[in-house]
Amino acid sequence: MTEPNSDCLQYFVTGTSEEEPRSSSDADGSREQPFTSLRQALEALGTDTSRTPSSDGNRGGPTVMLTCIARAGASPPPNGTPSHQYFVDPFTPARGKGTEQAPWDSFEVAYAKLTDLARSQQLALRVGDRLEICCREVFTATALEKWKNIKEAIAKYVFLTMALTCFLPVVVILTFLLVKAWPALSVDFLVTNPQNNLTAGGIWAPLIGTFFLVLTSLLVAAPIGILAGVYLNEYASDNWITRIINLAVMNLAGVPSIVHALFGVGAFVHFAYMGRSLLAAACTVAVMTLPVIITSTREALAAVPMSFREACWNMGATRWQTIRTIVLPNSIAGILTGVILQVARAAGETAPILFTGAVLYVPIADAGWEYMVPYGPNDRFMALSYHLFALSTQIRGISDELLYGTAVVLIGLVLLVNSFAIGLRIFLRSRKKW
Repeated sequence: MTEPNSDCLQYFVTGTSEEEPRSSSDADGSREQPFTSLRQALEALGTDTSRTPSSDGNRGGPTVMLTCIARAGASPPPNGTPSHQYFVDPFTPARGKGTEQAPWDSFEVAYAKLTDLARSQQLALRVGDRLEICCREVFTATALEKWKNIKEAIAKYVFLTMALTCFLPVVVILTFLLVKAWPALSVDFLVTNPQNNLTAGGIWAPLIGTFFLVLTSLLVAAPIGILAGVYLNEYASDNWITRIINLAVMNLAGVPSIVHALFGVGAFVHFAYMGRSLLAAACTVAVMTLPVIITSTREALAAVPMSFREACWNMGATRWQTIRTIVLPNSIAGILTGVILQVARAAGETAPILFTGAVLYVPIADAGWEYMVPYGPNDRFMALSYHLFALSTQIRGISDELLYGTAVVLIGLVLLVNSFAIGLRIFLRSRKKW
């Protein structure tokens, strides 16, 4: 017997029958006196307790290795993957199959099972084959678990690649815009009105117009959208009218923005006699953003456990008291997130305001009250999105710094609003008690 290391007990079996078969007492499993058959080797190991290693499951145990060589004294084949591998684990139930998932509970059982297989000629070794009986350590991953971990890692990095594929173009675009717009970006650029036929100055007039547009549309859309979401989730029963309303909300979310603009012209500019004004444009944008608010409100309300409502009803509260005191306070994070996302979308839309109230240029004061509040509900106004469109297509002789600076401010405004929505949602969720 030879021992390559302290954790491996190696025995040899000859793969030829040229020599006289030895008895078990003559063969000891060494290279000079190998066993003449696998059956003889297994019977010898099973009957000689001195050759049975102790299997301490906490640290594993020695590996019993049977290597088939051509003849006595021949060199063993180089180590590689064993052709037959079985496992022992003393902490498993007695009934096992010798596999890594269902090992035998001792080396004695392993020798007995393998001897039966050798007798029935279901197990044999050819020259160069190697049979191993390993003691599996406790809490170690099996080959199947390792393969699952590999597949999990592959999936993880594939998804990471997909995420970076979406993220990196945004970084490249923003970097390009910042480099182009850097010479124009300053505080004066934000607080100065356009000058010299929009070819110089800043963007205060369209910037403040965008704030007025967003604020007015928010005042129109938020109450309607939130109350509609409350009705659909808390009051409406599942009937054909509710299903039609839900279908209408989903279809409204998929209508192109230019169609909303044409609707705004017909519904608000002409039918409601608002004319082309800030109010007409804000109402058009509000209609366009209603599906976002309604959907986010319904999802936030549905996330509140029904047990909260039932507990409140059992205390004698009415449905409205339950909604006002229990449901709405626990769903405010999701509702506010939808409302703030509406703000980001309203700030970046061009088509809905193109025909309903936005104009190329409106002269406003450079100081005073009219500088801070330059637009009324019935006034036409300037907006950043339309201002950028006009600079790109209708104004000649404009510098690249001014053009890219306007684009960076508009994108920055949208990113700022979205970031605020995410931060607010995280903060409110952290304060939840459930």
